[in-house]
Amino acid sequence: MKIAVISDTKLISQIEGKNPKKAVESEIDLQENVIKTPLATLQEALKDFGNKISFIPPNLELITQIKPNSYDLIIKANKNSTKHHPAQFIGLLDLTEIPYCGSQIDAITICKNKPLFKSLLQLNYIATPKFQILKVQSGKIPDIRKDFKFPLILKFFNAGIHTQSILDKVITNSDELDENLNINLKKSKNYFVLLEEYIVGRKFYLPILGNELNGNIRFLPAIETISSDEEDLLAKLSLNSDSLEKKFLEMTNPLIKHARKMAIKAYNFFNCKDYAMAVFILDKNTNNLLLHELNPLTSILPGGKISIAAEHLGISYSEMINDIILTTLLRYDIKLKGKYAKQLKNLKN
Repeated sequence: MKIAVISDTKLISQIEGKNPKKAVESEIDLQENVIKTPLATLQEALKDFGNKISFIPPNLELITQIKPNSYDLIIKANKNSTKHHPAQFIGLLDLTEIPYCGSQIDAITICKNKPLFKSLLQLNYIATPKFQILKVQSGKIPDIRKDFKFPLILKFFNAGIHTQSILDKVITNSDELDENLNINLKKSKNYFVLLEEYIVGRKFYLPILGNELNGNIRFLPAIETISSDEEDLLAKLSLNSDSLEKKFLEMTNPLIKHARKMAIKAYNFFNCKDYAMAVFILDKNTNNLLLHELNPLTSILPGGKISIAAEHLGISYSEMINDIILTTLLRYDIKLKGKYAKQLKNLKN
């Protein structure tokens, strides 16, 4: 198959920027050169199954670069490839009429619109941290819920959907809240914000693979991130979860069994496809399990949480990524050939 991989310009340049004139002393040198970058590892994994790969950055010329019938499949390599305008770029993929791996525009739009996402979780009786949508109109700031306790997380309504993301704010008292809301009155007389309770507790990530239509939804081990209780709240929120200490929570764990039931309900309701990452928090004070986020744009590159969880089970990166592609091909009812047909046969046996 001919596969177009959509990814960051920066990551693509790590491959294309290599000097072709540089002498390679041995096959070992060549292999070491290849595995240094995530996209190179992805490229090799896809080539293992006989695919031809092209890398394309997410820009306004996306459709002209991906001409109809030029490719058999499109892959969104990592979440940063569409971090500022995810819904629009997924919409462009729809317009190409070429099959692509991962969720479509409906799931992306809803899951990235936090107020809508939280509201739908609530309507479907899926536990999530307490929240309130505030409508600031003509300079009047409404009262917040009486059962809210500070600190709170302030999220601006359109962050990550149609404009560059506005960073979440940590609010520790009512004066800070008024100050932050009034700052934005200078930009707009009317706007919405989301207030969410900051939950102290255990946080873990649960990778989901497959599709309801094909009846092949499955889970990888959950990854719990460990941070010190003594850390400052602001520091905690700014931490990159990839840099934190991790431990694996196996699928036989009662906590994970509960999380899987919640995750599959949300995954199917929001119409996620092929793969996603569910983020859970276990409230330290109440012991309630809360679905904090469902990310259909999670990274499938090596080093990402999905590949780390697969590796924990002894699944190689090549096996993992091509298994995801097989899931996509089955969803589109594409005739399987070569190693993909053989892989499906092995799964059925």
